[in-house]
Amino acid sequence: MDAITRIKQLGMPRRNNELWTFFPVAKIPAPEFPDACTCSDDFAEENDFAALLPVAQNARTMVQNIADGSEEMAMLKCNNDFGHTVLNIGKNAKVSIEILDNKVMHPICAERFDVNVGEGADVEIFFANPANDLPLTFRHFRITQAAGSNVRFSAIERGNGITRVSIDAFLNATGANFDARTLNILGGESSSHHRLHIYHNAPETTSTQLSRNLLDGNANASYDGSVIVNADCTKAFSSQLVNTILLSENSSVSVKPVLKIYHDDVECTHGNTVGELDAEQMFYLVSRGIPEKAARKMLMNAFAFDTFAPLPEGPAKKRLLQEI
Repeated sequence: MDAITRIKQLGMPRRNNELWTFFPVAKIPAPEFPDACTCSDDFAEENDFAALLPVAQNARTMVQNIADGSEEMAMLKCNNDFGHTVLNIGKNAKVSIEILDNKVMHPICAERFDVNVGEGADVEIFFANPANDLPLTFRHFRITQAAGSNVRFSAIERGNGITRVSIDAFLNATGANFDARTLNILGGESSSHHRLHIYHNAPETTSTQLSRNLLDGNANASYDGSVIVNADCTKAFSSQLVNTILLSENSSVSVKPVLKIYHDDVECTHGNTVGELDAEQMFYLVSRGIPEKAARKMLMNAFAFDTFAPLPEGPAKKRLLQEI
């Protein structure tokens, strides 16, 4: 089934669809589709409207093959409303990929990234773009990992519009590790929505999710994270944590952790905290002569810094910490 047929079959996202529980679906403009789909791939099993949209709009597919054992750094930028990128990363390759924004103002922009990670490869995917006024942006990542591969996904999101980042990660062989770290720094009427599905399909696979939010004004963030540990996945490990600081009375966050575990010998945890800046820490700093505004900034920076501090030294960590 091609992408156009499948997306028409699914119809527009609705709030009763679990993939779109927290998203303001009324803000999505009804798209017009080409008469025929140029991509011949079968999308019969794809259920996410955002994952299908770029392909259904006949986005030109850019395919990049990275050789076994190579080391590469790359920047990816979509020059159109819709983009589709396929990355085939070879065995034991070491790759760093920064994703840049398309700053052209359109009602909706959508990108899809298919990332196939070979055995023993080490990959970091990140973005930390300046705030923008794009009204509606979708980014979807479909990541498949072979044995012993390591993928780190990291992002800082700002802006005045509505963004949705969705990830389907498939840990298909022993030793695969997936680490996702995201930070939303939002104000005004902006909103950011993350939807993750992580599939542990082999023994001794690991995944870590850490999402942090600094929300001011009427900003809203949501985190919908599912971890699926399939049968016979002995010693699988997964950790999921969402931390939010609300800087105004009208800001809000919505969190939906889901664990589906079909094997006994695993370790899976999830947690969620929501609060304000610590009053005792504020008092300590102000009592030592630090102006209140500067004290607030120090605490916010420390909260943000800790999101990415555990990352290994490299382009992603350097870029993300520069933006805090």
